[in-house]
Amino acid sequence: MEILDLFDPSRQRAIPLGVYPYQGTFQGWIFFSVGFGGARTGYAYLGRAWSRLGFQVAVIEHVGSNAEILKGLQRPGMRNAELAQVVGEKVREPQELIDRPLDLAYARGLLCPDQVWAGLAGHSFGSYTALAGWNQQNWAGLVLMSPQPPGDRHSQVELGKVHIPCMVLTGTLDSGMPTGVTYQQRIQTYEALAPGRKTLGVLQGADHMAFAGIGLGVAPYMETVAALTGEFWSALRRGEAPRWPSGLPVQVDVCSDGPTRPASG
Repeated sequence: MEILDLFDPSRQRAIPLGVYPYQGTFQGWIFFSVGFGGARTGYAYLGRAWSRLGFQVAVIEHVGSNAEILKGLQRPGMRNAELAQVVGEKVREPQELIDRPLDLAYARGLLCPDQVWAGLAGHSFGSYTALAGWNQQNWAGLVLMSPQPPGDRHSQVELGKVHIPCMVLTGTLDSGMPTGVTYQQRIQTYEALAPGRKTLGVLQGADHMAFAGIGLGVAPYMETVAALTGEFWSALRRGEAPRWPSGLPVQVDVCSDGPTRPASG
């Protein structure tokens, strides 16, 4: 991974990036927006997996909602529920809701001309960022991991206008912050997207932080997410229907414009 330190002078705002150079034949760019408390060094498993497929990957850290901000919210003896409530309030700050998509637009404009193939992805608060910026530039597709339910930051009407290919990923334990959000509510984001070019994947037993590669025993989830998203990007680049991998280490229910409820089991 290469470290880049961008700076947007119009906002006097730093934009830290981690860039994974493509391997083999260049296929295009993928820009990834990290979740609240995330850093450019995070989500390395995705950066490495996608770069092996020929994509140049930029992981964007947002200084108004990164690890330093999260650390400043924590107090000695604070319980997880208290921290979740504080974080839930912090992610609604109007200025950061504005700045995150602008970070994305600035990085894309500086690193990757609009005519070059580029995909856009994010996790949690990063999914908000991707959805807020998908129509600001020429993006080939979206990967949204642990997206917020409709009405939280994006209305059903807004989601219904997303017409580029989109993959939504969640897990059956994906509650996240603030607590109380269920994976069934996250599936509603998939349901609200425009029909015809969308895919849903639900990982059995995956919690919110498994998608960030954080926690005990997350290696099988990381392998599964990397395989699914890698095929989504590669198929999109080929202009073909995805050939979803079999024999993954985690049970995952995948559907495309079909049933929106995962199978039981």
